[in-house]
Amino acid sequence: MRDGMVRRRWNGGVALLAAMFVTLGVRGQAPLVPDRFPLSDAATRVIDAAWLTDEERAALRVFHGVWDDRDLASAETRAIVAMNAWRFDDPALADPSVPLEIRAEARLTAGELEDAITLAGQSTSIRARRIAAEAFATKGDYDAALEAIKPVVDQLLRRRLDDAGELTDGVRALVLRARIEGQPARDYQTMMTLLGRAHQELDRLYWPALLLEAKLLLDKSNRREGVGALHETLRLNPRSAEAWYELGRVALTGFDFDSTGRAEDALRRIDPLHPLEALLHAESRLTQNDPEEAQLILSDLVARWPRLRPAHALAAAASALLFDHAAAAESLARYEELSPGSGEAYYTAGRFLSMFRQYDAAAEMLEEAIRRQPGWAAPQLELGRMEMQTGRDQKALAVIRDAMELDPFDKRVANSLFLLEELAEYDEIETEHFVIRYRPGVDEVLVSLMPEALERIHETVEGRFGWEPSRKTTIEVMPDHHRFAVRITGMPHVHTIAACTGPIIAMEVPRDGPSGDHQGVFDWQRVLQHEYTHTITLEQTRYRIPHWLTEAAAVSMELAPRDYDDCVMLARAHREGSLFDLDEIKWAFVRPRRAGDRGKAYAQGHWMVEYMNEQFGHDALVTLLGRYFEGEREAVAIPNALGVSREAFFEGFLAWAGEQVKAWGLAPEPSLETLMDEVRMNDPELAVKMVASRQARLDAIVKVTTDRIGQPRRPGDRPFTADRWPDLMRPPVEITDERLAEWRRRFPDHPDLLKESIRRRLEGGADPTSLVADLERLVTLRPVDVYPHRKLAQIYLGRGEPGRAAPHLEAIDAREQKTPVYARQLATAYRAAGEPERALAKITRAVNIDPYHASNRELAAAIAVEASRLDLARLHVKALTLLEPDRPRHQRRLERLDELLRERS
Repeated sequence: MRDGMVRRRWNGGVALLAAMFVTLGVRGQAPLVPDRFPLSDAATRVIDAAWLTDEERAALRVFHGVWDDRDLASAETRAIVAMNAWRFDDPALADPSVPLEIRAEARLTAGELEDAITLAGQSTSIRARRIAAEAFATKGDYDAALEAIKPVVDQLLRRRLDDAGELTDGVRALVLRARIEGQPARDYQTMMTLLGRAHQELDRLYWPALLLEAKLLLDKSNRREGVGALHETLRLNPRSAEAWYELGRVALTGFDFDSTGRAEDALRRIDPLHPLEALLHAESRLTQNDPEEAQLILSDLVARWPRLRPAHALAAAASALLFDHAAAAESLARYEELSPGSGEAYYTAGRFLSMFRQYDAAAEMLEEAIRRQPGWAAPQLELGRMEMQTGRDQKALAVIRDAMELDPFDKRVANSLFLLEELAEYDEIETEHFVIRYRPGVDEVLVSLMPEALERIHETVEGRFGWEPSRKTTIEVMPDHHRFAVRITGMPHVHTIAACTGPIIAMEVPRDGPSGDHQGVFDWQRVLQHEYTHTITLEQTRYRIPHWLTEAAAVSMELAPRDYDDCVMLARAHREGSLFDLDEIKWAFVRPRRAGDRGKAYAQGHWMVEYMNEQFGHDALVTLLGRYFEGEREAVAIPNALGVSREAFFEGFLAWAGEQVKAWGLAPEPSLETLMDEVRMNDPELAVKMVASRQARLDAIVKVTTDRIGQPRRPGDRPFTADRWPDLMRPPVEITDERLAEWRRRFPDHPDLLKESIRRRLEGGADPTSLVADLERLVTLRPVDVYPHRKLAQIYLGRGEPGRAAPHLEAIDAREQKTPVYARQLATAYRAAGEPERALAKITRAVNIDPYHASNRELAAAIAVEASRLDLARLHVKALTLLEPDRPRHQRRLERLDELLRERS
């Protein structure tokens, strides 16, 4: 609408007024997808300008998305509103009094390409020519598309455009030309400069220029600035459907389904049946591996708008994820009828197949997309990134180089190419089942420990699952966090230390250092045993295993006692009714709703596998994996493998888990909270507060339940479990020593009371040795708690009894992942006791956790000599020559060990 009557008046002195009004703020400061955007003050003041006519004010209100029915008096304003809502059958979009560019844009968006071309052909405006070109390109007639936009490009080059709308359409024409000619980076800087001129010099309130800028930035993997531009767009037009849609898609790239849901809500506010909402919701369901629900959404959408090409592309992806090859081929054929030669549908299907690690099928789709549109960078980047995940680095390098030539401005392309070229220079060590790749240099101190350990890991994991990978697994040792993150995501930030893509396991080195470079020390053998379990279970199921189950199986294979904090967390979640069901848990891993959800998902998944092993037998898990191999989805696989439904499995798990919590000593009767509630209810003032709090909680439950009556549950909605109600507001209660003593007399085997009693006595200066019996009793009452083990170890070490401290240090060390302190203490204790083999096992564990620490290597070398393991002693001394190259004694020791080894041989 801004290209009509208001534009002529706006381009005069009003532009200067707008420049004074505009205050757009700093990009990227708002949440990714807020519930709503208020209209900017600048736009509000312009709309409220006293000199505007009613007709001009209505046009501005429509343009800025703050219209109401009173502003829709003309067919043109009604058509603009209908276009934004994608109501293509609205009578206003067929009204001949409406500018033909608006009507042609509607036909183009609806997929009615011939009608769009016919209408656009009646005008020589820049917008009309751009619409015609996009229509020709969409139908596969690229020569006609280039011919249509040639005059537009000529105008951009020949004369200076002073209209923000014309300039924006001109940039859209440049984008189209670059993609058709296979030069997506061509004129990129020029495009950004022109758009900057459009929304900074010509019209600072012209949001379509910002929207196009956002799309270009996101296309180059510049999420931060792209999101900022979308936010600015929505501050200038809170009803921009395209901007909400793009924000929702950005959220999906981060598995942020809550934010995507808010974008869907915004689109439904624009129109309850907005096709963009349906497309976004279908893509969200596909991203959540729910192709059945996506198909239902898309079938309805295609029935309404049979030429809407994105719906057919997503339908092909949904069928491909369901392994329904005939249906996928049908959707691809329908897309081909609509747009001959297009690679869009193949790219969409390939992208989702790659997301769910169906690598061979994804490669086939992406290669076809590239064959059809060799100048389009997106499928090349997707294929290259996927080939990096499969370990076919030479193929990945060739594809990424092609993508780089097409689009050097894409950050992920540049990052990936840098890393691939560096990986080509890495050294390799090959064992029977593994290939270890690493950068030559100091990281050899870690890599030298790996071959023997990795083969033990293979034996353990293969023995559990009865499956051997079809190819050697590549372990890539990344020298820092940045390189590791690029290896996994293409960008230099990721919140983990190791990841498995199937045949490739990437891990950054366990090393202390600046937080940007290193994430600290960790037990790399435990980490790799976890990741190698992924390698096996992914291939064992043809990459069809649910996310929660592959993580649960991997945690179970760490073969370590459950951390006490995890026990407490699980016990609390069981008590509060907030354990994840089988729908919630799969996404708690990748997009947790609350702090702690991801950790809870790992711990609970492991717990469910333990239940499966105990209730259904040790082979049950392997049987279930076999069902996934056959292509069964979870709702079918669990009953077929276990003989019970998903719901029955979960209910059985909850009952079993309750008994587990009791066995852990974390469900004492009565609970400590119950005892304190007795005190509160016996105090009149505190009792009143308790009753009021309980009533508030009850009111909240009633309100939410009443609000939900008659409302169907949308896919992805969380059930209303106990953790969603407001907490009881319990007034604080002081537990005096007298009260604690009384409770201890009443409940002598209550672990909470015993632990608190021990803690107070230690703080009061009691002789620790007098508490040994109580601490030993606490070990019995709460076997998962490391507190009594820590105290007993301190007591025995303080008394010079390392032998008696050892079992407690072992209990602590078995749960430890991020410090070698306890393993080193045990090594020292066993060495003093004349047990070199046990000492060697423990110092080896200490070295595994912190392989770059020179003092650990010194002690390990000494113990290895005492254990007659000169080969291991040599390994550690060799490491010292790399860790401390300025100390010649290490080289002398190495030479002496070589002499001894020669004598021995």
